[in-house]
Amino acid sequence: STPRIFYKQVEKCRFMFTTPQDRANALNKRLVEFGKRIQEVYNIKDMYDVEEDQEVALARLENVGVPRQEKVCCIGRICNEAHEGKLNRTSLLLEGSRHQSNGMRVNLDISPLLDANLETRSSFSLFPGQIVAVEGINASGRKLVAHKLCEGAAPPKAVLTAGEMKEFYKSEKEGMKIMTCAGPYTTMDNLEYNPLSDLLQQIREEQPDVVILTGPFVDIKHPLVQSGNVEIDVGEGNMSKIPHEALFAQRISALLEQLFEDEEGLGTQFVLVPHLDDAVAEFVYPQPPLSDRLPKGGKQLNLSSAEAIDFGSLGLHHIESVNRQPGQSTAPKRIHCVPNPCTLRINEVTIGITSTDVLFHMNCDEANGNLPPGSRLARLTQHLIQQQSYYPLYPPPVSNARNSSVNLDLKQMEKWSMECQPDILIVPSKLTTFARKVLDTTVAINPGQLSRGTAGGTYAVMDVHPMKRSLWEGKEEDVEIDDGVQDRICVEIKRI
Repeated sequence: STPRIFYKQVEKCRFMFTTPQDRANALNKRLVEFGKRIQEVYNIKDMYDVEEDQEVALARLENVGVPRQEKVCCIGRICNEAHEGKLNRTSLLLEGSRHQSNGMRVNLDISPLLDANLETRSSFSLFPGQIVAVEGINASGRKLVAHKLCEGAAPPKAVLTAGEMKEFYKSEKEGMKIMTCAGPYTTMDNLEYNPLSDLLQQIREEQPDVVILTGPFVDIKHPLVQSGNVEIDVGEGNMSKIPHEALFAQRISALLEQLFEDEEGLGTQFVLVPHLDDAVAEFVYPQPPLSDRLPKGGKQLNLSSAEAIDFGSLGLHHIESVNRQPGQSTAPKRIHCVPNPCTLRINEVTIGITSTDVLFHMNCDEANGNLPPGSRLARLTQHLIQQQSYYPLYPPPVSNARNSSVNLDLKQMEKWSMECQPDILIVPSKLTTFARKVLDTTVAINPGQLSRGTAGGTYAVMDVHPMKRSLWEGKEEDVEIDDGVQDRICVEIKRI
């Protein structure tokens, strides 16, 4: 049967109207609320709690900056003492909340974690903006000597009931095939979108249930887009300059429309996620879904060289009516435009997606030590879950040749929080492609980019095998079920 896709509808909001006070309040609120979550998960007792100490993993909680001669536990945000440059082991600061610590910052000494002769030696990975619990001694009130680090707390898993499983699975053989890839979708020497055409040929052959496409769809870093020479052939060798929305409609929407015209019975659903480098999307994080700039499908201009070109429209609305009778409202949507980031559910599988290259940004501004060989990518991905955020880095990197700036709207910070631990976490990045299990129950995937320079790139194919009916059949409908996706998924990363 056709899989069902669930996600929250997000409305556009005003941005660039955030005052410094609003930003400070949002950062402080995030620190206080997530600090309570860490305190709950690690069972950290308050300093003046009169209850007897039970078996606890950490010392009692104290405000940042208060001198103590015994071990205490402080919860705060990692900051960089230097105003410029990468975070390193000697420039670490721990910042407390305004309410409890008056925003106090203290130096964080992690040398005991690096000393091979001490019992406190352990692995760690720190980056600016990370909220952590640190156990140590702050004898002077100005330097906290760390003995133990807790790098966050994962959110709870999504609840799945036996009644929902009965709706999703009508037979024993109903698994799912999901494909995912990330832009750019055309090579750097033209705007023909040949890699996307090759991908759609694979979709014709394999006919997956869902295809997740993350931007950029019209890349602002493409040389032809940067120069303003966005041209297409309008017939008889005549080239016409068109706006970015028309390029999207002619090169992406038209290819998808042609796919459904050629494959009449195709049941594949497409999920489109925008990117900060998209010329057809808002340039603020979190990003609203892709939408038409002009209402009612845009506007056709009466120009001889622009016939059948809709201006101000992405052309996605035409796809829903291909090979369908008018008024056929029961058919599932073919195109789902979702925000960046987003958490969606495909039947029983919860998927977290962010198209922003947060892994690369964190990798460029991370201080670590004693990490096992080959664990860097898994550790970076793990931070997103442990920080319950799709973009836990703050401040974002400065725009340069290696990085693109990220325009964070801190007033909307709750919209990039991770409400539940996803079964699959899709994090496209220019770093090495991978697919691996993190934190026991989440499969993290970096499908790579569909095109790299003037050559083709990679995409990922996920085969989710069905659950055994014995796990949920015959149980009460409100009984919670462990979906165990990590044990019944096969991921392949293929070259286009």
